[in-house]
Amino acid sequence: MSEKMHPLINMILSGMRVEVRKPEIKLSDDERDLANALVTIAQKYGKFNQDGTGIWAGYEEPSSNEDARIGVKCDNCVLYQGGDQCRIIALPVAPEGKCRFAVIPDGVVKSWQKGDNV
Repeated sequence: MSEKMHPLINMILSGMRVEVRKPEIKLSDDERDLANALVTIAQKYGKFNQDGTGIWAGYEEPSSNEDARIGVKCDNCVLYQGGDQCRIIALPVAPEGKCRFAVIPDGVVKSWQKGDNV
């Protein structure tokens, strides 16, 4: 890696840590780094949105989230703050919704195969 890194990379690597809402959930180093990178980007450029400006959040309301049944949902994401708040998404979110940036710890999402009742 080049000795002169982008300032954003320096901020990400500087030791900032995402605090998890559910203390029983443990993050691997790569999951924590991903969460920290997303928070750093949102802090620098503004939270992600759906309005055609900035970075598109890809947020799905609970009624559209077919992956909630296996655990892919805001409530399991380390960036979800409870209620309708997310650390990186500008719009109100719901516990059973999801976005394309979900950081969900290993072991939380249940695998399934077509035809399974999950």
